[in-house]
Amino acid sequence: MYWYLGDYSGLFYLLAIAIMVWSLIVRGRLNRLVKKYSEVEAASGKDANTCVAEMLRANEVYGVTVGHIPGDMTDNFNPKDETINLSDTSYGKCSITAIAVAAHECGHACQAYSGMFLYKIRQGIAPAAGITSRVSVWIAIIGVVIMYASKSSLELNNIGYWICTAGIALYTVVFLFYLVTLPIERDASRRGLKAMRELGWVSDDQLKAAKSVLWAAGDTYAVALASSALTLLRLLLMRGRRRR
Repeated sequence: MYWYLGDYSGLFYLLAIAIMVWSLIVRGRLNRLVKKYSEVEAASGKDANTCVAEMLRANEVYGVTVGHIPGDMTDNFNPKDETINLSDTSYGKCSITAIAVAAHECGHACQAYSGMFLYKIRQGIAPAAGITSRVSVWIAIIGVVIMYASKSSLELNNIGYWICTAGIALYTVVFLFYLVTLPIERDASRRGLKAMRELGWVSDDQLKAAKSVLWAAGDTYAVALASSALTLLRLLLMRGRRRR
């Protein structure tokens, strides 16, 4: 007989719709805040590149350089070549958005330099997560299909079950990646905001604006975590309903 967990299809689709709506709200708010504060110059008049250099010195982080990467909001810290890459939105710009984003990426450099435990974990599983995110769901689905087609073969059902289990195990790596990413991103924002306040790049009111930009950006990772958790739950339910 099948191991039946109940029909949660309705609840699943309700949650999926809720996450989709949440994602649209978060993305819309982020775009609105980024655009709004990209047009407001920071009180200090300093550009993002200068602020990054000051923050690195203040945290005694050496050997990290600043580069330019094309695109909008494509900013990132590359630990392999120790480069903070600033996008067209940030590079050489002195807006609140530019400085906030640059300070956030500098926060990642500080995490790497200080050997932050969660940061090291994410960097360790990132390559595997990149691969498993592309294949894990398909492996799980193949296993479910085999289980569904094995009406008269217990052996084939078991094969499908373990193939599906392998896919779920691989997808768990993706879920763990998002699970550790959210607190890492929040921490980088806190480090950036602390530098903005202590080094006097922005006024108190502008600091609140910078925080709203960075927290809105962090919310996108919260959405990704919720989405990955729902996908993992769905795979588990699919496997359970077809198990003999």
